[in-house]
Amino acid sequence: MRTNTLGEIIYSLRKKAGLTQEALADGICSPISISRIENGNQMPSSQVLEQLLERLGTGTYQLCNVYYENEYQVSLRESLDEISAQVSSGDFASAKTALQELSAKKMDPASLQYAKMLSAAIRMKDGTADESIETELINALHLTKPGINLNDCRGELLSPKEINLLVMLTEAKYMAGKDLEAIRLGEEVMFALDRIQSRLSEFHILQINLAHNLGQYLLRQRRYEEALLYARRAEELSVRGTEQFMLPEIEFGMAQILNKMGKARESQARMEALIPYMRLIGKAQMADLAQECLDRMKLPENGDNGPLEQECR
Repeated sequence: MRTNTLGEIIYSLRKKAGLTQEALADGICSPISISRIENGNQMPSSQVLEQLLERLGTGTYQLCNVYYENEYQVSLRESLDEISAQVSSGDFASAKTALQELSAKKMDPASLQYAKMLSAAIRMKDGTADESIETELINALHLTKPGINLNDCRGELLSPKEINLLVMLTEAKYMAGKDLEAIRLGEEVMFALDRIQSRLSEFHILQINLAHNLGQYLLRQRRYEEALLYARRAEELSVRGTEQFMLPEIEFGMAQILNKMGKARESQARMEALIPYMRLIGKAQMADLAQECLDRMKLPENGDNGPLEQECR
């Protein structure tokens, strides 16, 4: 079993979040207190500890998980990280096989939640998800948050995996045609992310993804002004940080929204700029889709901005 002290764990989480002692302490305690806690010379009160963990993007449950994590759990988590990489690269066959091999092993709640999240992600990405996927995602969330209220979760202290499950749940609802439920839950989760204000890359990526998704959900509801606000927020978050891999999808989505708002010229200009960039970074399929949309664009003869004659999907 690991011998990490609380101070060592706080130090490790702070470094991972890219925070200075001053930034972590701001509004909670003094930087000197952070230094003393990390050096093992001071124990924080429960209130201070909770605030520090919230800023670090974790909670007491996850802290205990780190503190008491043994070599078996470390190995298990590393295996799950490898499967996650396979899912991200689209290697679903290998990911399914690896998950099946892990299913026979005993898992702690956090690891089991991770495994269930990956299983659901595969089904949602390879097109095999059905109406049961929402229940699976909620059951996975309840492994660490049994009492969570999905209608009012903005005040919850949530881990990256828990946020990820909630974002996936909004996608599942959208796929099932439950647009209003997807929007309502998505906005709750966005409030929670704003409240956490973590600098962890994992949280930042989830925030970008959720803002983009909300823009698409609102687009289908023809709430174009709101959709554009979320699309611009996704763009701003992506450009401001280092996670810019979603920019092509974000800009494509924004072009669709602008089209529906009657701003065809701006929509067309974005498409024309996007297509060569998409091809340059190896997103040929998306570039082809954008080209199809561009080919169907027809500006009114009077030169005014108007909606495209056909919707690009």
